[in-house]
Amino acid sequence: MGNEPLLKVEHLDKYFLLQKALRKKHTVYLKAVNDVSFSVREGETLGIVGESGCGKSTLGRTLMRLYEPTSGVVWFDGRNLAELKTNELRVLRENMQYIFQDPYSSMNPKMTIRDIVSEPLDNFRKGMTAKEKEDRVAELLDLVGLSREAMNRYPHEFSGGQRQRIVIARGIALNPKLLICDESVSALDVSVQAQIINLLQELKQKLSLTYLFISHDLRVVKFISDKIMVLYLGEIMEVASSATLFADPRHPYTKSLIRSISVGDPRIRNPRQILEGEIPNPMHAPKGCPFSTRCPIAVNRCSEEKPPMVQVDDHHIARCFFVEGSKVSEDTSK
Repeated sequence: MGNEPLLKVEHLDKYFLLQKALRKKHTVYLKAVNDVSFSVREGETLGIVGESGCGKSTLGRTLMRLYEPTSGVVWFDGRNLAELKTNELRVLRENMQYIFQDPYSSMNPKMTIRDIVSEPLDNFRKGMTAKEKEDRVAELLDLVGLSREAMNRYPHEFSGGQRQRIVIARGIALNPKLLICDESVSALDVSVQAQIINLLQELKQKLSLTYLFISHDLRVVKFISDKIMVLYLGEIMEVASSATLFADPRHPYTKSLIRSISVGDPRIRNPRQILEGEIPNPMHAPKGCPFSTRCPIAVNRCSEEKPPMVQVDDHHIARCFFVEGSKVSEDTSK
């Protein structure tokens, strides 16, 4: 891993306009991503977790400028993405690739696998001959565990796991530095999930990839991630290394997520606890801590004031007044 961040995000916001009004104060926005800051070093895997509707996918798409950010700065490989013109951004995207949740809907059903996987090469490697492209597609399919014979077939002829392998092959065609995986295994059976996760781990080593791995499944994220960021209502609740987050979670939301994980062994009495309540409407988010309406230890202060980001240690932060579990931390905001 390098010392300088490959990806650095500073105070990123993404608001969606829902209702325009003559007076600005009456305009209604949905705050999908709110004041998010983090960094990812080269060769690192950052897992982003949270319940559905917490802003994980919106964050991923905003980083790629598939959604234009409302405010904030995204630095990639030393360049500010907000300052790049369309052509400059297009060139930079050779090194930033996105794998969507549904592999079937992200492929043209009328195109063969050869055409689907070679599409990035057609756009960015115009000097390649037809033979060179064919050899490159065969190489990519081999890397993801598919045979050369797959090239002449169509997406509907493959299983969900095979389709995901095809999408991954397309994603690595240009040898990117960063791969954003958006719920890329959530629609697959558990056994197939394990195969795809192992494949991603192998490709990370072979191709020196950096991952942003978005998922609501903490078991998967724990296995693949070096560092984990917990989101709730578009805000960061906690960031720590994978081992630290599971061994010593500090935020009540993180603790609730971990307690809700099934043991998976029928011989063991399942101690999991289901997190009660539902995520508030982002249009009417709580004034203070976004988790205050569901938090088991919340006090009046939590619903009125935004808690600070507390530095637990050098690589562990949490946004809560009660990071120690029983005591309000003072003057520790980052």
